[in-house]
Amino acid sequence: MPIKRANRKGNFAQIPNETLRDQNLSNSAYRLLIYMLSMTDDWIFRNSKIAKDLGRSERWVRATLTELEKAGYVERQQPRNKAGKFEEGTRIVYDLPQADNCQR
Repeated sequence: MPIKRANRKGNFAQIPNETLRDQNLSNSAYRLLIYMLSMTDDWIFRNSKIAKDLGRSERWVRATLTELEKAGYVERQQPRNKAGKFEEGTRIVYDLPQADNCQR
């Protein structure tokens, strides 16, 4: 069966085939990962915004992010200040699983 692709000049995501074919991810994790990878590199992740955009709960977002962390696609960085208290954390999303972060 032939595949007909649209001519694209912008506003599209490039995602490695290895990621698209990763059978270790649940459908929920796959959906969230593809959604996040479609955003710009400087996009700021907010669970409430993700939940609203995908029509899901923030609880679903947290649980699915945990799955993606275990699979090596998401890394959570939680820096501490000089007093040892946690500061605002950030997340890094990878288009391929990172072996260092993988807990399979």
